[in-house]
Amino acid sequence: MNTKIQQTLKSIENKLIPIEELTPDKLHKAYDYVIKLRSQLLGVIYEIEHGFGSASVTDLKLSDLLSEGFSDADTVMLTIHEPLPVLKELTYSVQDHWIELMQEAIGKAGALPYFEKAFVWIEVITPKYTDNAKLWDTSNRAANLVINCLKGTFFKDDNHEHMAFGVAGKWGEKGVTIIHILHFDKIQQMMTGFILGSP
Repeated sequence: MNTKIQQTLKSIENKLIPIEELTPDKLHKAYDYVIKLRSQLLGVIYEIEHGFGSASVTDLKLSDLLSEGFSDADTVMLTIHEPLPVLKELTYSVQDHWIELMQEAIGKAGALPYFEKAFVWIEVITPKYTDNAKLWDTSNRAANLVINCLKGTFFKDDNHEHMAFGVAGKWGEKGVTIIHILHFDKIQQMMTGFILGSP
């Protein structure tokens, strides 16, 4: 796996050097290699953390470093210190990584409420002028990955009788995803009040 990482790094370097010969096509290909590199790194981290092959198990896990959880009787807030990936970045390694992040955050939240019908609010904060200098579509983020991790723990199923969700985005200093889970009735009351209060 380390050899593959080195090969991918070399491929990225080949697309970016010399800098004066950069073209949109070379940049696009370099970006594809960066996505590939992320998956390869996550694969190596997984092997180290779980002791596969010659790797030794480590107590310090990436999912522990990047996740937080909080809950009270009515709401849950899960914080993942990474922006939710876009669908095109959702390789098996990235998906497994996010499942571990979600499980770790849920485990840290303490006593968990259960909702007959829940509302899931996903806020994705991305750093500007780095890999996200342009506007991005909220519908292109892997929201279903988050919802599947919540299903069965906070609500019975992800059909319309048991949950609804929304996704919002904004710029920030660092990439973060904040997931709020609360009673659907609360959102419904807020929206009803907003509509009735409209001129």
